[in-house]
Amino acid sequence: MQYRTLLLALVPLACAAPTTAQQAPTPTPAVKPGDSTRAMSASLLRRLAEAVDGYRSGDTLFVVAAWRFPHDVAGVFANRRQALEIARRRGVDYGVFGPYFAPPDSGNEMMVYSLQFCPGLHEPDSWCPDTTFALSQTVPYANIKDITITIHAKEGASVERVLAPGQVDAVFFTLSAIDKFVMPYYTRVYGAQYAADVRGAYLRSLRALRK
Repeated sequence: MQYRTLLLALVPLACAAPTTAQQAPTPTPAVKPGDSTRAMSASLLRRLAEAVDGYRSGDTLFVVAAWRFPHDVAGVFANRRQALEIARRRGVDYGVFGPYFAPPDSGNEMMVYSLQFCPGLHEPDSWCPDTTFALSQTVPYANIKDITITIHAKEGASVERVLAPGQVDAVFFTLSAIDKFVMPYYTRVYGAQYAADVRGAYLRSLRALRK
């Protein structure tokens, strides 16, 4: 029986269900150059919580983000002075928010985890053998230089992409995987219309590559 890989995720070693201590933090009042009293919208609060949750290091963090939707995040920094400088370069549409704190995970290691599905099914099938696999050895996050993905085509040249570990958490190979894993996230953080717009932009890019 053949299996189709839907998701290759490069994630911190924390596959268990999150505990109360691991939940995304609730942002505290913002610190914005020249305007520390400006009210934050609900969409900005959600975006800040998601940004901080990506850095479960236990360190104090400051987020540089845009006030306007969809709240582009210019960076997450442990140093407030550095965050203020980045916000100043970006202009008045950006603010510095924090300090925030995300409780650390049980480990700061990287592993490769692949989830496979049986053909024609939308959920993992317990009768399919070897539906999941992971590396037998994890790698300390700080010791990762880069990650290389190589796709070997049956005909034509191979495709290789080098990824920076600090910039990539997951790689999706099919539109089906994007619909299952990415679109629900965008819908929750940004709303249904924004998620639909992102999907439409992806499809347009895909069509352009095929020409």
